[in-house]
Amino acid sequence: MPMLLQIFTDIKVLSDKPSQLKDGTPAREVEWEGILKYDPAAGSIKNGPKLSNFIVMTKKGLAWVQMAMVDDKKIGEDLKKYAYSLTFQPDREKPVSVPPDVRAFFDMNCADIVNGDVKTLMAYFSDRFRHSGLNKVFYEQILRNDPASPTQMGVISCKATVTVFEPRGDKAYVDGFFLEKAKGDANALKVPMVFQQIINEHGEWKWFGNQK
Repeated sequence: MPMLLQIFTDIKVLSDKPSQLKDGTPAREVEWEGILKYDPAAGSIKNGPKLSNFIVMTKKGLAWVQMAMVDDKKIGEDLKKYAYSLTFQPDREKPVSVPPDVRAFFDMNCADIVNGDVKTLMAYFSDRFRHSGLNKVFYEQILRNDPASPTQMGVISCKATVTVFEPRGDKAYVDGFFLEKAKGDANALKVPMVFQQIINEHGEWKWFGNQK
């Protein structure tokens, strides 16, 4: 909830109940709605649209895993089926080889996550960055204000593991996770690489987001 309050206002939980995945794995189902503080269509940081959210979450080891569906109208049964398609794929977390310049991008990104300087971290984002309609300016606010962001948590160690690397011209699709340990926390946390794409701009890799 502290993280959501950085992004939404007027949050209302519509349902919250135990559930299970198709294979019987225990899960939790939550449906809620809220008004987005950021309007991606207008490029404004206020007066965003009202969105409906449907989440199915479960636990694997120490990690919570969730599938979230978002729409500007009530979530229908078709989207809920997508959420319940969540499965754990064997060997999905095995690392893959990446070119040296890509490895350097992730290693430097990790080093600067530990340093915690937001201005430096934003240099890893393309000015054309878009993720689910949200731009670079929006994610800078997240890094500065979200209690769950690495800069606010005080990350003291970070290691990037790439599990999928698919070159696509000047872009590449990536998947994997950052293994981060925060100050005062005995356990390291696996943080997914949620932005999905990187782009090579003038010889430097940048986060590009999930846009086409």
